Amino acid sequence: MLDNDTYASPLPVTGKAEIAEAALRNAIVTCVLAPGERLSEAALAEEFALGRGAVRSALAKLKASGLVSSSARSGWSVTPVSAGEIRELSAARRQLEPLICSAMLDDSDRQRLKGFAEMHIALTQRQALGTDIVPTIRRCERDILELLAGRLAMPIVHGWLSDLWDRAVRLVNFFEVSGRVRLIPANRSRLVEAIVEGRKADALEHLATANTALETYLLDRFLESEAMVGGKSARRSAGKGKSSGSQHKSATDKSRTLRG
Repeated sequence: MLDNDTYASPLPVTGKAEIAEAALRNAIVTCVLAPGERLSEAALAEEFALGRGAVRSALAKLKASGLVSSSARSGWSVTPVSAGEIRELSAARRQLEPLICSAMLDDSDRQRLKGFAEMHIALTQRQALGTDIVPTIRRCERDILELLAGRLAMPIVHGWLSDLWDRAVRLVNFFEVSGRVRLIPANRSRLVEAIVEGRKADALEHLATANTALETYLLDRFLESEAMVGGKSARRSAGKGKSSGSQHKSATDKSRTLRG
């Protein structure tokens, strides 16, 4: 079952536009708003108790993040799942993630990282015993990555990385909820150990290995899945019986299979 607590950019929010962006981002990353789903500003404003202006601003930012798309003809929609996106994400992460190995850490940062690493190890051991705590392990992993990215003193790069991580989490969530195979979490305690001890080469090797494992998982699931993307989710279709037969046919026509 999909855990809606799965991580999505743990950045503080303040204004109405930021609150709207955080709410919609989380809904997209957790696949509450399904890949390919058409989005109505009015419907989103009502469903999430947001203002129309805030929703419009949030959608524009999410488009820049690669999570939604728009066209003059069909309006807003959640970015569909595709092999191209998987390859693009992998290539971008291979280029940007190595930068976190050069994060400027003070003693407090190192202690926090060690604490996250110890938590990661403990959670992984519990997972080995059969406890389904993968979402918690992934939140811990995201804490590690965000701390490192935050110490780059490059806010734009940090934003790019957060977007890439959110997009990757969305794909993992989609394939896990629509299939039986789950992604095995990377052992981020090794990354922490390598960075804290100044072993940059080992840290870079860890990141490369983790990214390869993620790309392999996503492409394998993409090729083998019989799921459909691009149509409306069952949750929203069931909750909105107002859709006409022609609207349903249009959404179905725009669906695409995950058969490469």
